[in-house]
Amino acid sequence: MRDTLAGLLPPAIRAQPALSTNALPKGARSVRTLLRHRSQLKGPTATVAALAAVSGALSGHLREAVASMVAEVTMVKPGVPHAHNHFANVTVGLYPELSRQARLQRIAADLANARRRSEHPAVLAADRAFAAVPAPILRWGVSLFDPQVRPSQVSGNTVVSSIYRVPADLRLGDAPVVLTAVYPGLSPAMGLTHGVWGVGDMVTVSVHAAESAIGDIDDYVARLDAEL
Repeated sequence: MRDTLAGLLPPAIRAQPALSTNALPKGARSVRTLLRHRSQLKGPTATVAALAAVSGALSGHLREAVASMVAEVTMVKPGVPHAHNHFANVTVGLYPELSRQARLQRIAADLANARRRSEHPAVLAADRAFAAVPAPILRWGVSLFDPQVRPSQVSGNTVVSSIYRVPADLRLGDAPVVLTAVYPGLSPAMGLTHGVWGVGDMVTVSVHAAESAIGDIDDYVARLDAEL
């Protein structure tokens, strides 16, 4: 906080109001997949391009008024991994009110700022402290969470999990692997998730949604397809 107030560290993105995508998932669950060559994605990275596309598609699809939106984005932690899942979720603004080029720039800046914050000594110390908490205490803390309570403010109106998996040299037996897709799970306060998965120059954009969060998923995916 001291370094943030002094202007030495960029501030974290604030939580934003919950939307219908944050309601308890109900109704049919659906998955959809879009495929792009990396050269087709207009942005500094595939992650930034996908986030900008999600912003345009989601703000155009939702029936409720959207003044601002944020996404939870997976980001690898700095330092030596001590587990397979060496990542944290960061909040990134989606800026639906901006032009596409301005949106790309703001999203890229948010990701860069989140990276800087994740490398701060205080964050690294907090990770070490959390790792030292005995498992029974962690279990007790988790038991106090009530998944039925819908939050009014959220760190993400949707999730975008983006991973460049391997170069184009992976094989399954005699067959080359040309694409991969995973559909991030839903949670009590998250009814819409996305994945961005790279193998070589092929990028797969996956969508996992509950009917209560998105309604007509084919309409939403058509919007996302057009935005990409």
